[in-house]
Amino acid sequence: MVLSVSFARRAISRAAAGIIIGVIVTAIVVGVGTYYATISRIHVPAPRTVTVTVTKPYTTTVTKTVAITTTATKAITKTMVSTSVKTTTTSVTSTVTPTTTSTVTTGLPKKITFYTWWAGLERFAIDALIHAFEQKYHITVIKTAVPGGAGVNAKFAILALIMAGKPPAAFQVHASAEQISYFMAAPQHTKSFVDLTNVAKEIGLYNTPAAIASMLSGHLYGLPVDLHRANLLFINIHVLKKYGLPIPRTLKQLVYDAMVLKKHGVPAFLQAGADQFTVAMLWTQLFLAVGGPKKYIEFMYGTLNPNDPAIKKATELFVNLSKTFPSNWMSLDWTSAVAALIKGEGAFVVDGDWVVGLIHDVYPKVVLSPIDNITKNTDIVVEPFPGTQGIYSLVIDCIMVPKGPEAKAGVLFAKFFASKQGQEIFNPLKGAITDYPNTPLNIYPTEAQKWEVKQYSTAKYYVYALIHGGLFDDVWQKFLQSSILLAQTGNTNLWYKMIDWAIHQEYKEWSASGMFMGSLQHPFAGYIPPWVKK
Repeated sequence: MVLSVSFARRAISRAAAGIIIGVIVTAIVVGVGTYYATISRIHVPAPRTVTVTVTKPYTTTVTKTVAITTTATKAITKTMVSTSVKTTTTSVTSTVTPTTTSTVTTGLPKKITFYTWWAGLERFAIDALIHAFEQKYHITVIKTAVPGGAGVNAKFAILALIMAGKPPAAFQVHASAEQISYFMAAPQHTKSFVDLTNVAKEIGLYNTPAAIASMLSGHLYGLPVDLHRANLLFINIHVLKKYGLPIPRTLKQLVYDAMVLKKHGVPAFLQAGADQFTVAMLWTQLFLAVGGPKKYIEFMYGTLNPNDPAIKKATELFVNLSKTFPSNWMSLDWTSAVAALIKGEGAFVVDGDWVVGLIHDVYPKVVLSPIDNITKNTDIVVEPFPGTQGIYSLVIDCIMVPKGPEAKAGVLFAKFFASKQGQEIFNPLKGAITDYPNTPLNIYPTEAQKWEVKQYSTAKYYVYALIHGGLFDDVWQKFLQSSILLAQTGNTNLWYKMIDWAIHQEYKEWSASGMFMGSLQHPFAGYIPPWVKK
């Protein structure tokens, strides 16, 4: 169901909240909330055990055997259509360590609820973290997964609970504008949520770059728990070698490779239309490459001129490259796109480094190498999207805590999750890196994660990914839908109208909130928008 922030403000009343909760629970029970953005139509190889080992500083092993039922879900206007696909069983053994000491907690509930959209293979990382928390505090965490649309379904479920006076103890959310979308729809704006700034200071997280990126006007309403990167290109090196093509390091080389492959009838870009976001990510990376980090930040805040030539250039490139999508691109989700890349059914996938975790956990025989460390056995190469070298496009998952009966326990959970110990349990399995600069490299099971740590620490510029929290939810929904239409039709007039609306809407919603990313002392990306009093 596609809903906007303005709709939430107008339509969700306390009386309606109870009804919505019932609908949500029913939907979860019958499976309407399906694995839309995580494991829809996922290609899972023959059943086997995948072992992920973190040698230090942990010692506890968590083994899960899970039956994964994959589904195909499409949001069509206001109707959700679900189609069941076959069930596959896979075993995953995750060796992690909570060297946690048991802590007695008094005056806290024995059970708390945590809302998340980590419903697919990412569940092994969150399950390991929850296991460690439960061991330490003897509080059972009921994980309620509301899959779909990178969290948009979860958002309205959470808002309904907040307005009914029954909020969860904690929930997952992206950094940046996405958090403000919650404030705008919540009964008491920011006062509906716990300010976690002091908690971040207690655990040594406050002054980290990731924390600054997660701040809103100097406050942390969500504690960052991981660090992902959006501006990446995954390359099947065997496909390029077959046609004598170089690994593209510039946009010109990328377009050249794509056009040569197209002439040979080989799809170049395996972007996934079923869950939309990787198609939109192709446009945003092109825009970042041609416009640079400053214009990217201005787009996010809505201070960019909608007629900026970088928008036109990125759009022309997108339309050209979308012609190299495979014929079945609308039926691919991000996991099946990665599966197709591994099979050699195309050359490129533009996506974030959660692909690293997917390949490591599901395809252990596939050799994934960063661009700086290609070996003779390399199958897949990961590099910064051409033209964005030296830029780190952040994607940060945060934990927010609504005020309510479980808030005290929710803060305890968020604090543990965001701590160095919690992040060192969670991120090696997630394919991400921690927010702590002093995390030892040897906790990461992949060379790609170690490479990302170095890339992050040496980046010249940081931006926040538009598609993963950088846009307000109403803008995000329309942006995704329009990117699909642009790829299908090539109609740039409709796209430019959407871009004009999106930029003005971003300005309107940011300025109405009065907020900005970072603090006055440390504004994110060094940019203070015009509505902020300095």
